[in-house]
Amino acid sequence: MIKGKSKVEFGTGDILITPLVKEDLTKGCLVLQNKGNRVIGEYSPAKDFEKSESDTLITFTKTESIDVLIERLEKLKLMMNGDVEECRTGFEYEF
Repeated sequence: MIKGKSKVEFGTGDILITPLVKEDLTKGCLVLQNKGNRVIGEYSPAKDFEKSESDTLITFTKTESIDVLIERLEKLKLMMNGDVEECRTGFEYEF
C-alpha cells in the first residue's frame, strides 16, 4: 500500500539510507533522510541513527518484496547505462 506521495531524488549524496528491523524481525524498513552533502554510498551505522519528523520510510514485511525491489533497481541501472531493450520511454511523469 502506498500512503501519501513523495518524490525522492538520488544522485548528489545528500540522502542517508539506513536499514532498520524490528526486534522481533517481523518488519524492516529503509529510512531515507536529508543529510546534506555526503559521498554517494557513504555508510552510517544504524546505532548512530536519529529519528526525524521528515523521515521517508520504505517498509517491508516479506523479504520477497526486497528481492523484487533489488531486481527492479538492477533493471533500471541497466536501462540508465544504455540497455534500452525493454525500456519504456515517453513517461507521463515529470521528474
